[in-house]
Amino acid sequence: MTFDPQLEIDATQQLSLVIDGGEAEHLAAFLHLLPPEDTTYTISHLDDERRTKMLSLLSAEHSDLAADLMEHFVDEHAADMIEQLEPREAAAIVDEMDSDEQTDLLTELDEEDAEAILHEMDPEEAADARHRMQYDEDVAGGLMITEYLSYRDSQDVDAVIADLRANAEEYNEYEVRFAYLIDHDDKFVGLVTMRRLVMAPAGKKLIDLAIKSPKSVSVDADLEELVGLFDRVDFSAVPVVNPDGRLVGVVQRAAVQEALSDSANEDLMKITGIVAGEEFRSMPMMSRLLRRLAYLLPIMVLLLLSASVIHLYLETVAANPVLAMFLPVVAGLCGSGGNQAVGVSLREVSLGLILPGDFMRVLIKEAALALAAGVVLGIALMLMVWGWQGNFYLGLVVGGAVPIVIVIAKSVGGTVPLVLRSIGLDPAMASGPVVTTVVDLFSFLIVLLFATWLL
Repeated sequence: MTFDPQLEIDATQQLSLVIDGGEAEHLAAFLHLLPPEDTTYTISHLDDERRTKMLSLLSAEHSDLAADLMEHFVDEHAADMIEQLEPREAAAIVDEMDSDEQTDLLTELDEEDAEAILHEMDPEEAADARHRMQYDEDVAGGLMITEYLSYRDSQDVDAVIADLRANAEEYNEYEVRFAYLIDHDDKFVGLVTMRRLVMAPAGKKLIDLAIKSPKSVSVDADLEELVGLFDRVDFSAVPVVNPDGRLVGVVQRAAVQEALSDSANEDLMKITGIVAGEEFRSMPMMSRLLRRLAYLLPIMVLLLLSASVIHLYLETVAANPVLAMFLPVVAGLCGSGGNQAVGVSLREVSLGLILPGDFMRVLIKEAALALAAGVVLGIALMLMVWGWQGNFYLGLVVGGAVPIVIVIAKSVGGTVPLVLRSIGLDPAMASGPVVTTVVDLFSFLIVLLFATWLL
């Protein structure tokens, strides 16, 4: 059976039937015909048993196709699928993956599962993977690939052309825009663009074609440094060297951009309450439940603290029940202002534009902006409440609280990421709950305090 978009059953159902047939060749043919934009959706909607059987069938003779499929998925999801296979089957697929993708996937696995797969892999590939796994995922060593072209600086153009022709099939998967030159100690000494190499006269020495003072990065260069470097140089890839100056890999611009995007997505997940990294609905429910509760239970306690303020003013609320309608308005409005400040601070922290020592500068700038915004919003809200309820003093209570609360909200929102960073906590994960608690507490307190005085 081949993929047919005109059939009444969808692609996932078609793929399920092909997998049930148990023919690896038919399965490979079907997957090749599947539109790339549909691949992730189709495979992710298979049941676990069929997805595992699909990879098992491909691992023997179409492991390269299975490796390509894995690269459609984020690392956590790919790892979940790979770990369901026998180590020998998983190793056949991981062997075919690009070196950076290998590292990302293996580091997501349990140590025991990863070691079992490495034991079954090609020894040279396994040794290379173990070497890359020692680096953090967001430094040059963790992002680099080891599929690149390197030659001795003493070689000439003829030797390189002969090597390229002899190994054309293998080099098809390599980073081939540049040839990287090393000396007899394997130290990086220069690079030659492919354009310049193929147009050079026969017999020309590579060192004579090399770019002078080429850029390189240390294996420990972090994401911020890499982003800054690629902003300054017009290269698609930069060589990575170890502390001895030896060439160990190449980090690509695309890999840095992907890592930067992943970092931003991870921060967004944390801000929205997914504190344990990636989460997908295909994951076991208990795992997802524990991840969610780890965030929601502390929030519940903090909200109860805010609610306790209302308990102090029960008589005021009983005498003016309409206040209950406007408490969440003030809290929600000012909370949104606080979250704006959190977002700006997190962005500036990630770009290295502010440090914990900039606390007072951030506080002053946010407080000034908040006061201006608070006066505008407070007057607007006062007029709306007065017009709606026909009670000037009620409007004054609700609108008058806004400038004070929003100054507190934006000041806290702008500075709490710096405080959290200074004490070693993740500002993306904890800033939201802190701001929510502070804003709710002060909005309830100030509105009810004003109401006690004026109503």
